[in-house]
Amino acid sequence: MGLRGEVFSWRISSANDRRTYFLNLKENRTGDLYLTIVESKKHGEEDFDRHQVMVFEEDLGSFRVGMEKVFGFIEERKGKPKRRFRKREKSDGE
Repeated sequence: MGLRGEVFSWRISSANDRRTYFLNLKENRTGDLYLTIVESKKHGEEDFDRHQVMVFEEDLGSFRVGMEKVFGFIEERKGKPKRRFRKREKSDGE
């Protein structure tokens, strides 16, 4: 087992090098696996904003199905015109 319980890690850099994503498969003390998805975004020259999502082993199958649906939707949408969203008008109650 690697550093901080890491079993497997993959790094993805954005095209403009302002964001880096880390996919880290980790194992806790009891041997349960979980996935962390970390976004590290440059903020200034030396600072970084960091956001993390954890997906636990029992949810990985559902998470994978959801991601496949998202990627499928993106593939279907390729070549189609982008949707334009109108600004929502506020009602009196807002």
